[in-house]
Amino acid sequence: MKTTPAFFTLLLMLLTAQVMAAPGDVTWTGKLLPADARAGEGAQVVLTAQIEGDYHLYSLTKRATGPTVTTLEFLPNAAFEASGAGIQPPPHTELDPGFHIDVESYTGGVAFALPVVLKAGASGTQNASVKVRYQVCRQGTCLLPKTMEIPVLFAAAPGAPRSDRLAAITAIPPQPAFATTLSTATPSDSSTKPGAPLASATAKPSDETIESIQAAKKHGLLSFVLLSLGAGFLALLTPCVFPMVPITVSFFAKRREQSNRHGVRDALAYCLGIVGTFTGLGLIMTLVFGATGIQKLAASPYLNLALGVLFLVLAANLLGAFEIMIPAGMANVAQGGIMKGGVLGPLLMGLTFTLTSFTCTVAFVGTLLVTAAQGSFFYPVVGMLAFSTAFASPFFLLALFPQYLAKLPRAGAWMVSVKAFMGFLEIAAALKFLSNADLVWRWGLLTRPVFLALWAMIGVIAGLYLLGGLRLPHDATAKFGWPRRTLGILTIFAGLYCLAVIEGAPFGTFSAFVPPADYPGRSVAVNGSSSAGKQIFSDYTQALAAAKAQNRPLFIDFTGITCSNCRLMEETIFPQRAVAKELDRYVRVELYTDNGTRDNERNKDLEQKLTGVVTLPVYVIVSPDGLPLRVFQGSTFDVAKFAAFLSDSRTASAR
Repeated sequence: MKTTPAFFTLLLMLLTAQVMAAPGDVTWTGKLLPADARAGEGAQVVLTAQIEGDYHLYSLTKRATGPTVTTLEFLPNAAFEASGAGIQPPPHTELDPGFHIDVESYTGGVAFALPVVLKAGASGTQNASVKVRYQVCRQGTCLLPKTMEIPVLFAAAPGAPRSDRLAAITAIPPQPAFATTLSTATPSDSSTKPGAPLASATAKPSDETIESIQAAKKHGLLSFVLLSLGAGFLALLTPCVFPMVPITVSFFAKRREQSNRHGVRDALAYCLGIVGTFTGLGLIMTLVFGATGIQKLAASPYLNLALGVLFLVLAANLLGAFEIMIPAGMANVAQGGIMKGGVLGPLLMGLTFTLTSFTCTVAFVGTLLVTAAQGSFFYPVVGMLAFSTAFASPFFLLALFPQYLAKLPRAGAWMVSVKAFMGFLEIAAALKFLSNADLVWRWGLLTRPVFLALWAMIGVIAGLYLLGGLRLPHDATAKFGWPRRTLGILTIFAGLYCLAVIEGAPFGTFSAFVPPADYPGRSVAVNGSSSAGKQIFSDYTQALAAAKAQNRPLFIDFTGITCSNCRLMEETIFPQRAVAKELDRYVRVELYTDNGTRDNERNKDLEQKLTGVVTLPVYVIVSPDGLPLRVFQGSTFDVAKFAAFLSDSRTASAR
């Protein structure tokens, strides 16, 4: 197959555009308190900073080394004079891995104060300014320091100074509603209500994934590598991998039509593309955009739309609609470069595989990326290499499969049919990515019934093709043996069963690929939803208040619109009797983190502060008094294991 890299280049441009948008910034305002201060009286100039996104602003505490702290300086004015150092609320303190010192910061917002005394003779409207220098950062990323002049306009009240107001005011000023109090001991939400306090930074809920990684590190590098390999093989069971099976076979089947000489080389290039981009792209995105960068990339509607279109183009090619050719000029240049060996196509297909698999970021990878964002690189690099190698290994065999299949006696005619059948499967897979874009943009076009009806149509058409009821222009004459007829009948049955699913028939693991049953309501709900008559909150603050009032633990479902593993859990594991019985004993809240809205960004920030990870799905158990207790990362097919997690967490909450 002669593939052009132009489409893949466009794909790379699209997928980075979404992540690079609108970094965080700070909005400053200044005012005088109390507002009725008179000449000669003490007052405060209060400077309020509203911090965008998950960035943090450093405190006023000066240090010999470290990041740029916030400084406040009065510019010459006739309104007042300073009477003390700057005042700040208790900051969040943590170790900075780059400077190896404790640093103080604020997230969401903060109000600083400068004690002043109004100058004698001040009356009426006054105009002053404060020069502010500051810097904001987030995991592994800092914006350049900025210097701004903040105007402070006020009216000095008439009258003589009051004897009880002559002293300087040194109290901490009232904090803004959008501030997050990281130093408090009561977890609340930053998810949907700006300013609700966050959970205690010192709370360490139990997390099996983090504990297993830490235990492996203690036992040495070999133990950690084996754990990484095991996690990679387990990740092959996630739903996001399934669409790449027909894609891989069909892609290399098409290449075998052109040449059978380089099967092993192409398979190795494909796996190298998976390993290299999985490790490199994951770490680069994390270092540049923070621990949530790769998750944001994977959920990008532009990326999902591009992948959907790419799969449709490849499907049309397999069905014989056209041949993808390299432009003549590009081909001439390529002969002297990387395309001479023909490995660019497999490498770029490896990139495509990586992008599709990141839409179901597994717990192990997310934990490693957080570690990398905190400045530690050795174990994340080793872990990602081992994980992706195990992840890619079965696809090496799939890439070789067409080569050996083509060597079977009289394989040429029915190989054309296999290739066409794979084209139908690619159309079905493309709908998944188009659905992701539809979900994020909330168009409501690919609802569950529409999606299933399209799958039913594809299944029936593909089945009829296998049975000989339909023919394509480039089909070769082939005998219709019992394997092909059997597969055709099963394919038609699968298509018709999709119609039954619309009416409520169970769909099992395939539920992970289709839109939620209550879409488009689920993706835009702001007041909570319900499941089997049980209320599910979408506001963390309200859910925590309900948990406290009912004296029941809180079950937080950090989920995603485009997350197939999330849907697998919510539609196949949650309804199981043992799990549903336990969930009924909790107050439940769903917090979406992947559609790029302000609320979703706050949910993502809350997830990282509660758990220290950014994977999806993540389930957190919080006690009625707001203490995070336990964390369960990722999806599972083990109903008993998840039910035990819920039961044990409920018991721990009652202690």
